Amino acid sequence: MDSLSPTERRQLELQGWLLLPGVLPANELAAMHAAWERLAATLPNEGANTNWGPDLTSDPAFALCRTHPRVLAALGVLLDDDLHVRWLHGRSPPRGHGRQGLHVDWSSPTPPERQILANAFWVLDDMARDNGATRLVPGSHRWARMPRGQYAQPQGHHPEERVLEARAGDVLVFSSHLWHAGACNESGRRRRVVLAQFCRRELASMNEEYR
Repeated sequence: MDSLSPTERRQLELQGWLLLPGVLPANELAAMHAAWERLAATLPNEGANTNWGPDLTSDPAFALCRTHPRVLAALGVLLDDDLHVRWLHGRSPPRGHGRQGLHVDWSSPTPPERQILANAFWVLDDMARDNGATRLVPGSHRWARMPRGQYAQPQGHHPEERVLEARAGDVLVFSSHLWHAGACNESGRRRRVVLAQFCRRELASMNEEYR
């Protein structure tokens, strides 16, 4: 259950992403919901911007986001098993917000054979087109170039992009160098996600701002 099939590994290598269904059991999902609400209550400006969400790095309820074997196996394909937690943060775009231009999470292109960052998005609420599902362009982590022009604008659209829908308890793993973006939460239904970013050892002590 904690290992990946050859097909899953191949998808990660060639397309740069993999959706792992049903990773979180009901009790763990409920614990994360409760911890999110507790942390959110201490923040004054919920919904004030498109990337709002609590810092989850040190909360024990989210420790599984650092250690789940199947998720780490998927991340390890992208980072050659050189895995170090960079941060855990929440994102919950309010109604009418969340649309981003396509971007990557590093300031310059990286060689396809040596990705340096990878993400695991822990889905805490059902994620669909109407509440801000993640958009990504499969295979773009191998292009060694950044999104530019209209692709990098919030209303831009790439002809090869996909909108990934997921259920609460799923985990979306993808290269941080894959072109990706949030979509607009048009319905106002909650769409809480734990963003867990991992890096190689040489970056573990660096604090480059998340883009």
